Amino acid sequence: MRIQRKKAKPKSKKLFIIIPFLILLFSAGLFGIYFLNQSHSRQTTAPSDEKYYFADSKYSGIRSKFVTRDNKREKISIEYPITENEKINRLISESIDKIDRDFQNTVLLATVFDKPMTETIGYQVTYNTSEALSIVVNIKQDMNGAHPASMTQFWTFDKKSGEVVGLADFTEQSDEAAEAIISAAKNSISQTIKQRQQPEIDLNEIINKEALSNFIITNNGNALAWPLGQASLLPSSYGELTITVPISSVSKYLQNPTARKFANIPKPAEKPKPAPVAPTPTVANKTIALTFDDGPGPYTEKLLDILDKYDAKATFFLIGSKVSARANTLRRMQSRGHQLGNHSWSHPELNKVSAGQLASEIDQTNNAIKQAVGAKPNIIRPPYGAVNRAVLEQLRQRKMSSILWSVDTRDWADRNSQIVCSRAVAGARPGAVILMHDIHQTSVNAVPCILSSLKQQGYSFVTIQRLN
Repeated sequence: MRIQRKKAKPKSKKLFIIIPFLILLFSAGLFGIYFLNQSHSRQTTAPSDEKYYFADSKYSGIRSKFVTRDNKREKISIEYPITENEKINRLISESIDKIDRDFQNTVLLATVFDKPMTETIGYQVTYNTSEALSIVVNIKQDMNGAHPASMTQFWTFDKKSGEVVGLADFTEQSDEAAEAIISAAKNSISQTIKQRQQPEIDLNEIINKEALSNFIITNNGNALAWPLGQASLLPSSYGELTITVPISSVSKYLQNPTARKFANIPKPAEKPKPAPVAPTPTVANKTIALTFDDGPGPYTEKLLDILDKYDAKATFFLIGSKVSARANTLRRMQSRGHQLGNHSWSHPELNKVSAGQLASEIDQTNNAIKQAVGAKPNIIRPPYGAVNRAVLEQLRQRKMSSILWSVDTRDWADRNSQIVCSRAVAGARPGAVILMHDIHQTSVNAVPCILSSLKQQGYSFVTIQRLN
């Protein structure tokens, strides 16, 4: 018997149509997801109008990558720092790229273009040693609105690890040290606001650990700073400003290995050997003695004009060899009620010279001052504050007092008027004796800032002999 098999039915033609369609749909979905993801990251393929090149920077061990775009919608210029540490490069690059992406999104959403929107991003290195690197990224954007944007980002890095050094690291989690720095920062920003004649503002909630967590090191390792962009902490009307805290004003709180590794932290001052010091006034009187060494010089007359304007008195410790050439300046000092003092004839360390030279350094200067103004001084500031028993004996014989200081502005080291002012203001106390040098133009230029700031705090400025 023959068995017949049934013929298999052919598969539906519909199946051959549906399967390719599903594959195409799935592929399109994957492509869409990829495209969306790419829209939130920097394009791997640069736009046709984007150009870039590399160049050496002026900073040791750092090159620059420049990126530009120039078309009818936008005009941008970006400079990326390229250090020897890839971790540092990546953090800064990602920060810059995020800012640039936000700018590009604004450009894409805009509908009217009378002129291109502009963006300029550059960087500045403020401190660069084998251990530390401080960088500020400055961002300027003009989106054709009422107010162009001005922003900053800044960091201090451990160059070896590539990690950001924050305020908590720098103070080694010391609350006392952090509060001292925060207090000094508030004082700095408060003085800036007053100088700009801006309305006072409550800084207690604005200036805190979080706001100051990132910082830069400036002034050759001698200051901490926070360069704030417009509207970053204060209202937009206050503009850009930089908070500066001299390390010398908070150094006693930074006696730790981390701070010493990255910046110049002065060691605690040793207890001075017994020697005559500036008179101590009654605390009730908020008086301060401004003292100027090493003159008279080419800027002393301008300084006298400033002191007249603020009705302030000062004490001048004069170099004897300079007196005869500027005798008229000395006579003007005396007529305005300032006090004249001896600062030796040629500025040696008096505790290291022979007895004969010691006597000559003192007497020649006393005689030169007497010839100019008719009276010898009864005070002296030994150069470098260097005294010993022999120096004190010579002064005793001449009935002279040695006058040192309580606030050293270090104006000879930092030729920066703002830094000098900040140090003087930060160190001000009733009865303080502030050391400056009228031979430096930057020091003389700092005096209006000092007088204005401290007068607002209720201080008056007197000579050494009136400080009691």
